[in-house]
Amino acid sequence: MTTPPDRSPQDIVRLAEASAWRVRLTEDGLESCEAFEDWRSDPDNAAAWEQVDAPWRRMGEEATSPELMAARVGALQRARRAERKRRTMQPHILRLVSALAVAFLLLGVLGWRWVALQPDVYLTGPGERRVVKLVDGSIVSLDSTSEVRVHYTDKARQLTLVSGQARFDVAHNADRPFTVKAGAQTVVATGTAFNIDKLGAEVLVTLLEGRVTVLNLPAGRTPSARVAGPMALAPGQQVVIRQTADPEVKSVSASRATAWETGQLIFEDEPLSDAVARVARYGGRRLSVEGKAADLRISGVFKAGDTATFIDAVSAYLPVEATADASGAIMLRSRS
Repeated sequence: MTTPPDRSPQDIVRLAEASAWRVRLTEDGLESCEAFEDWRSDPDNAAAWEQVDAPWRRMGEEATSPELMAARVGALQRARRAERKRRTMQPHILRLVSALAVAFLLLGVLGWRWVALQPDVYLTGPGERRVVKLVDGSIVSLDSTSEVRVHYTDKARQLTLVSGQARFDVAHNADRPFTVKAGAQTVVATGTAFNIDKLGAEVLVTLLEGRVTVLNLPAGRTPSARVAGPMALAPGQQVVIRQTADPEVKSVSASRATAWETGQLIFEDEPLSDAVARVARYGGRRLSVEGKAADLRISGVFKAGDTATFIDAVSAYLPVEATADASGAIMLRSRS
């Protein structure tokens, strides 16, 4: 975050006066008046006015918000009370103090609005799993090293899977769609259960119950990749979306897709690169795979977090070798 440059006392006064004018015009129901235009004719005052009026106008776009209306009304009422006391103060002191008070009130309203627009963020660290019940009764279960952001409005429930994996059990509300964005994909549901696994640029969406629609398949495909439209999934189906290939829809076991919830990782003929990415979520020694070894296929059941057993099994049953660097990180590569 950048720090605004230091303002001179004159700049502070101009901003305070601009705030006072904004409240006075709003209170009187005016767009302008002669005294205001005289004040704004000064270029420095005009610049201060723009700093105050621009965010006020943006707030006006959501003027139906009860909380925002209450905050505005409160600010105006406090301004009126201050006006009744003005004769007890010297004029130049009154103007500065009142204007500064209005400026702080305005900043308070803006600060409240900024906070209200921020999503709730839920995180897990390596080896940690977490279950979160949202305000509408929906439940989000996060796998290790995952992040979900939640933003609810009166008309929509909008979530983003930033990284990792999560299961979503959605409380039914057809009038308030539940959407989860993962990469370039958006999953739309009203009342259902589904799992999303985000492995780098690859996204896997598995429907457990109900129905979902997957929208906005990724840009940046290869020229030969088909441009797919919205796709509806049935229970037990999984869509695998990659940037360099067409989406792949296949049948999967729901218990396998959600085995991570019980601390298991189940692989069935999957690329070693995907298996390594999932194992690496659980911490311990850093693990990666390079070269042709990444395309080898692996099947098996492993305990989440037991990286050593996974490495031993891969080294024993696949033509790969594990080497450690000076930091202890493990690299899997094809045997020479």
